[in-house]
Amino acid sequence: MNIKDIFKWVILAVWTLSWGGCSDFLNEESQDEVIPKTVTDFSELLMGSGYPSVSNYPGAICAQLDDDKEMNWLGQELVGNVLGSTEAEAWFPMFTWQPDMFRRNEGVVLASTEYYQFYERIKGCNAVLDYIGDAIGTEAEREKVQAEALALRAYYYFWLVNLYGEPYNYNKTALGVPLKLVSAVNEEIGGPRETVEKVYERILEDLNASARLFEKYEVVIGNYRINLPAVKVLLSRVYLYMEQWSDAAQAATEAIRLGKGLSDLTSLEDGDFAGMNSYTMNETLWIFGSSIASFSSAFTFSSDLLSLYTANDKRMGMYIIEDYAAGGKFRGYIYNKYGVEGEPRQCLRLSEAYLNRAEAYAQMPDKSAEALSDLNELRKKRIEGYEDVNITDPVALLDTIRKERRLELCFEGHRWFDLRRYGMPEIKHVYQESETAPKMVYTLKEKDRMYTLPIPPSVMEKNRQLVQNVSDSEPLRQGVVE
Repeated sequence: MNIKDIFKWVILAVWTLSWGGCSDFLNEESQDEVIPKTVTDFSELLMGSGYPSVSNYPGAICAQLDDDKEMNWLGQELVGNVLGSTEAEAWFPMFTWQPDMFRRNEGVVLASTEYYQFYERIKGCNAVLDYIGDAIGTEAEREKVQAEALALRAYYYFWLVNLYGEPYNYNKTALGVPLKLVSAVNEEIGGPRETVEKVYERILEDLNASARLFEKYEVVIGNYRINLPAVKVLLSRVYLYMEQWSDAAQAATEAIRLGKGLSDLTSLEDGDFAGMNSYTMNETLWIFGSSIASFSSAFTFSSDLLSLYTANDKRMGMYIIEDYAAGGKFRGYIYNKYGVEGEPRQCLRLSEAYLNRAEAYAQMPDKSAEALSDLNELRKKRIEGYEDVNITDPVALLDTIRKERRLELCFEGHRWFDLRRYGMPEIKHVYQESETAPKMVYTLKEKDRMYTLPIPPSVMEKNRQLVQNVSDSEPLRQGVVE
């Protein structure tokens, strides 16, 4: 091994030891055992430092920004101490779209920011991609790990650019986020911001490269690792956001072909539903990370969301279940979509592929019949006694598909990003500081600057090359009495 190679391995060893949470191969017994050498070593490194954490997921902020949550008035009535609680106060800046949301809650702790946490995972992916080529193992083993790392890196950049960059279909020339594609230790979150378009191009490049590698080998579903059909779903999502309808439909079709079909919720009793984060569910492709629903006693499902579920929709009773206090008094609902205890709390499913394809078809000439077919197929698996609908108006069809998307994918990190690409409509949240205070209405205006979040101040201090988003200079939001 030459001096340059030794230097690379020393760098990687320092990094892996600093990350923590990696697998047993990093337990130091001798100097040689600290350094990853085999494909198995790198696979474990990726699982520990590249895959989403099962203890913390930065996407939880999105659940406070969209229109699927409201304050838990019923909880206050039954148990009290909801209004003015620690939970309510902690989420107030996000729930009311305050431009200083990160200054209020973050302080000077860089590691607490969503921005930093996503880049930490990207760093893990980059370390694997930089050195996997020299790992001991077969070509097939190396390429599978490389495919995983590429897909994960793309996934994190998708989140970053949709949190801190303007929507692609609104202003793709706006600033996105820095593209960090190597594992140099002196560039943790450094570099200038690339455009939204440039970041999307990189996301597609990584996802397509991942797919090409995965396509050489048999599809494996059920080992908590990202796989080819999951990558195809992500591709369909990215193309959908870019309004490349044909590409979105094609990627979704490939995911559906590779998957095992939709799970039929109508064949299950409510008590038999263990949760979608289980590989016993046909449509589950990849289970990962921790929950981003971030419910607390202070917030619950919005009445607007709940009103969209029909009487025979099995998702009410499975994804969302009724909660009763002692004595049998109804006190609201509990999020139950991912109910398997001890499992990672998120998953990527084929239902998204059907919805992505349906929406893409609805935007394409002469494809309304195909869009309607996908909508009906999903609904048959969700609504007891469902009969196919025939929607001839293109606008009504698109609106119906988007409503179905909201019902199916609620609290999975989609709604806030979907609202952005739908044109950034006006949203209103009602907040009450205490039981004696008035209810105050806060408004996120149509195409509001806060649809693109400010970059946290501690990130700006760490990387002086960054340009701040204009949302950071917005005045503090003031509520009006309801």
